[in-house]
Amino acid sequence: MFNTRDRAEHSRKRKTVSHTFSALSSSHFEQHIISNLKELVKQWTRLSDTAIAGGEDYADIDCLEWFNYVAFDIIGDLAFGAPFGMLPKGKDITEVRLTPDSPPTYAPAIEVINRRGEVFNALGCYPPLKRFATYLPDSFFRDGLKAVNNLAGIAVASVKQRLEMQEKGIPQRNDILAKLMEGKDENGSKLEREELTAEALGHMIAGSDTTSNTSCALLYWCLRTPGVVEKLQKEIDEAVPDDVDVPSFAAVKNLP
Repeated sequence: MFNTRDRAEHSRKRKTVSHTFSALSSSHFEQHIISNLKELVKQWTRLSDTAIAGGEDYADIDCLEWFNYVAFDIIGDLAFGAPFGMLPKGKDITEVRLTPDSPPTYAPAIEVINRRGEVFNALGCYPPLKRFATYLPDSFFRDGLKAVNNLAGIAVASVKQRLEMQEKGIPQRNDILAKLMEGKDENGSKLEREELTAEALGHMIAGSDTTSNTSCALLYWCLRTPGVVEKLQKEIDEAVPDDVDVPSFAAVKNLP
């Protein structure tokens, strides 16, 4: 997945980043995924305990909202070097910088992703309209293009922070962004800052709302289909110790 249609450029980038998604590299990402899933379990447990302490039988949770938080925090952790912090806050908010040296502002990343998709779908039907979209009276286009800038700003802020850590000699984490920073083409050249930002942004767009929507759909149909939750519970209880909140892939990969 690259942000270019030029064959030569595509080939160069493929050589640079292909190692990022090897089986060995992917296995190194699991620790970051598990860490964020543990935070999700912690937050849901907190909501449940609070509801029960208040006399309720259970907590009323918007699962899609929380699946969005965990998906964005995981992709932030992998693609930008740190989670966006949505899970601990229970809010859709993250830092934005329009340029590497501009002051930080804050924007709702999930909303930004959704608005970007909506306005690009509309403008894709008639691309020449993009030049005039900000001047149209309908705020749909103005807000959508602002969301595009905010989305790029999220990537700019995160990559800037990570490159500064590298320049200071701070040890690097083993994640997608580290792999992208290590990658070299056939000439030994690494990705420039702008390319790093674009590739990290592409991963965020591709791996966030798709993951959360799929997770929510799976949970919905598990709950709606009689017997599925009970069967899953029994299978997991037999394979996973009671003191483990989030099992490793190795612990569950051979389950039926």
